[in-house]
Amino acid sequence: MRPGRLRPHVYIGTLLTVGLLTGCSSSDGSAEPTRSDSSSDRPTQGSADPKESSAAFATPAECDGLQLKGGTTLAGSALSKCLVAALKAYGSGTESVQSGDESGTSRFVFGDEPALAGSMTGPEGEKAYVFKGEDEWIKTPGLGKWVKGDKNSSDPQEQIVAATGKLYRALADPEVTAQMIASAPEWTVEQERPVISLENGEDVTAWRIVNKKPYTFLGAAVREHILWFGDDFTPYGGQAESRAGGVLSTTTQHFYDLGKPVTIEAPE
Repeated sequence: MRPGRLRPHVYIGTLLTVGLLTGCSSSDGSAEPTRSDSSSDRPTQGSADPKESSAAFATPAECDGLQLKGGTTLAGSALSKCLVAALKAYGSGTESVQSGDESGTSRFVFGDEPALAGSMTGPEGEKAYVFKGEDEWIKTPGLGKWVKGDKNSSDPQEQIVAATGKLYRALADPEVTAQMIASAPEWTVEQERPVISLENGEDVTAWRIVNKKPYTFLGAAVREHILWFGDDFTPYGGQAESRAGGVLSTTTQHFYDLGKPVTIEAPE
C-alpha cells in the first residue's frame, strides 16, 4: 500500500500563503473596509485550550520604519523580517487553508522549535500530518495508519512520508515564509481595507498588500499575492495565485487565535 499522493501544486500553493501575512508599521489611513468570505474549520491533532487567553502582542522592532498607508511601497526584504518577528512574537495559533479542491485546518507553533499538526481534505480523502522536533508523521486513506517518516528507511512508505513531511513542515518555518516574501522585491499597500471573517467568528479590518510584479518561488510563478494584516501587524491571512507544472492554483489562508497556547502531541 502507498500513501495517498499529495499533489506538488498544493504544496507550493500552501507555502505561498503560510506566513505572507504581515507588514510593518502603524498608519492613519482611512480606506473603507470591504468584506471577505471565510473558509471552513477542520479538526486537527494539535489542540488549543479555549480557557487560555491570547498572549499580549507587542509590535516587534523589526517592523519599525514600514508605513501602512494607501499607496505606500514596501520592500520585500524588510517586510519579510517584520513577518518573521511578528509570528515569533505570537508564537502559536491556528490557520485555515483552501487550495483548489482541498481545504484544512492546522494548529502551529513558531519559534526555535516549530511544530505543526492538522489535516487537508479533498477528493482523495483526508491527509493528516503532525510535525514535532525533527520527526514527522502522516496518515492518508491509502496508508490507513500513522506512518513516521525516515528518509534512510528501507520501507518506501517511510521514505515517502519523510519527503512529503519536509514540504508540509515549511508551513511552520518562519525562515521559509521570509524567503517567500523576500522573493518579491516590492509590495504595495492598497487603499482598500477588507473585512476578513475568521473561522473563530471574529470579523477584522485588514490592510491589503499586493506584490507589484509577478515573482517565482520554488519553481512556481506567482502572478498575484495578497497579504492581509492589522494595524498592530497581526497577520490575518493571504491569497496567492500561482502556476507550477502547468497547473494554476489559488490558495487562501487565514490565521486566527494567535498567541493562544497550542499543544502538539505525537500520534499513538
